[in-house]
Amino acid sequence: MKFTVYGINPVVEALRGACKDVESVLVSADREDRAVKEIILLSRSKGIEVKRLSADELTRISGNASHQGVAAFLKGAYPYRDIEDAIKIWKDSGETAFFLVLDSIHDPQNMGSLIRSALAAGVHAVIVPRDRSCPVTAAVVKASAGAAMHAAIARVTNLREAIKRLKEEGVWATAVELGSEQTIYASDLKGDIAIVIGSEGEGIRRLVREECDFRAHIPMRGAVNSLNAAQAGAVALFEARRQKDGA
Repeated sequence: MKFTVYGINPVVEALRGACKDVESVLVSADREDRAVKEIILLSRSKGIEVKRLSADELTRISGNASHQGVAAFLKGAYPYRDIEDAIKIWKDSGETAFFLVLDSIHDPQNMGSLIRSALAAGVHAVIVPRDRSCPVTAAVVKASAGAAMHAAIARVTNLREAIKRLKEEGVWATAVELGSEQTIYASDLKGDIAIVIGSEGEGIRRLVREECDFRAHIPMRGAVNSLNAAQAGAVALFEARRQKDGA
């Protein structure tokens, strides 16, 4: 099954990050602006076929009217990694481990935003469960502004077992959730860590939480004392990045 990417940034990042897997690029017949012309030039420079078609046909193919006049077909399904790939990426980097584990994230916007934050913070891999999770779709790629075409996303059958596997390699799992006694700012996030984020509704499932080494919360003030999953993930990731960089 071919994976479709739509939107200016996602298509550009697909061409830059996974060009070997891009089969063809689709461009709306009524788009002649600079951004689209650059996509056409980039595609042709890599020997990738460019097809012109109507905006309505693009909407039908992408399944979304927010395609911005461009879409791309990859040769196969989204290129997920596995847990061993994730560990190898970390070890090959020569850095302290930095993983983002997502439990029960169902919203494509949250998933995309979390992937974007993870890539920006320098996470080695994002780990998601095969079930009880939003898969990486064209909507997720667009919400990530194309970051999902560069990030290593490991899809695992059992999230608890994946965390256990990381712990075998000396990685500490940190559950970020309300109600924890310790704040993320008082937590040591400098070493080999995996940040675990749950959904707004379900939170982190009990068995996954029990596998974590410690819990931490983000202190907040104001009338609304909660963040959505994407916001909480970004705060935690960049606090870890700050600590790792020695700020």
